[in-house]
Amino acid sequence: MQQPTGQSSADQSAADLAPLPDLAPLPGPLLRLPRPVRALAPTALVLLVLVPLAAKDPDVGPTASPGTNAGLMAIGALALALRRRHPAAVAAVTLLSGQLPLAVALYGLAARRGRTAPVYVLAALAGLRLLVPFDLGDVGAPSELANLIEDPLVFGAVPLALGLTSHQRARTVAVLAERNRLLGERNRLLEEARRHAEERAVAAERARLAREMHDVVSNRVSLITLHAGAGQVARAEDPAAVRETLGLIRALGLQALTELRGLLGVLTPSAEQAPSLRGLPALVEESRLAGLAVGLTVSGPDEGLPAPGPAVQYAAYRIVQEALTNAHKHAPAAEVAVTVEVAPDGLRLAVVNSPADDGDGGDGADGADGGDGGAAGGRTEDPELPSGGHGLRGMHTRADDLGGTLHAGPTPEGGFAVRARLPLGTA
Repeated sequence: MQQPTGQSSADQSAADLAPLPDLAPLPGPLLRLPRPVRALAPTALVLLVLVPLAAKDPDVGPTASPGTNAGLMAIGALALALRRRHPAAVAAVTLLSGQLPLAVALYGLAARRGRTAPVYVLAALAGLRLLVPFDLGDVGAPSELANLIEDPLVFGAVPLALGLTSHQRARTVAVLAERNRLLGERNRLLEEARRHAEERAVAAERARLAREMHDVVSNRVSLITLHAGAGQVARAEDPAAVRETLGLIRALGLQALTELRGLLGVLTPSAEQAPSLRGLPALVEESRLAGLAVGLTVSGPDEGLPAPGPAVQYAAYRIVQEALTNAHKHAPAAEVAVTVEVAPDGLRLAVVNSPADDGDGGDGADGADGGDGGAAGGRTEDPELPSGGHGLRGMHTRADDLGGTLHAGPTPEGGFAVRARLPLGTA
């Protein structure tokens, strides 16, 4: 009795939407000084140490004048305070200053600009500046050659390499941080999508169970109620009629219990036991025994046409079952014609109620049923059966789920008709 549903595919879709693990945060420096301290530390070091040293030693600086060297060193020190905002200009100013200010400026320029043309141009100028104090003619001895390349290497190449490395690391950190942010946002969206998918799957399963419960309980209990009403008016002198009525009630109750257990997963009947077109004669016979005049016509499939699939037969059975239940509720004195045809364009079924000949007409719909109309026709003195308001909606849902169509409404003759077309197979 269990109808194939999209629950498993919905669960798989929810599983596919599992969030990705976030990247671990990158480790930062163990000790990070405040930004003003880091910005002004080189300036303070040059002003407090190198400027006084240049004023006393003529070898500290680009010229032979200690006073000029001290002034240029002070200008370079003050320029270093602006190296974060104007790294290229500061590097150009420090070309005329001492070696340490020039090295700090080169590092700051490379760390902020990376591999750009201004960096390479100023690096080349810095190399020439650091070679100025030396006489290129006195490089025959190894010690002189070492002195020649010492300053360009220590105060030029090394700061430049460290700055480029710092720039690349900062870019990597920024890219990874942005990736972490995007992954966090994606995980949040995936979590919301997974939660919505689970909610939709739960809602769809609840709707399916409600539809199945309505079809099973409504049909069986309606017939049980009708037979119980017949038993109430049966003559006590006719025990055979009473026993027959009680037997029918017992059989219908057992059928309802069996279908409910299968629906809830307590039992798992095979495909041969599930409701299908083969069960329509028995379904129609149950309605006849309950006093409804029902005729059944089944035709097809023609040679070469495939038989309808199990899901299609299941839906057709339930639609006919619900239409007959509505006929019991709203037009118990009407004549009902059930027609099932397997055609090339699909399975066609119709349940048409014709008004009774006694003239006791009805409107074919129960006002409390929310559109769950069954048929037009006269009412008898049978007890009024309750309506849950799910019949027509359930039939439409079954047809829509299979890609078919269903139309239900009054007929020109004053009756009520339910007509549906279902595809022979399902995807």
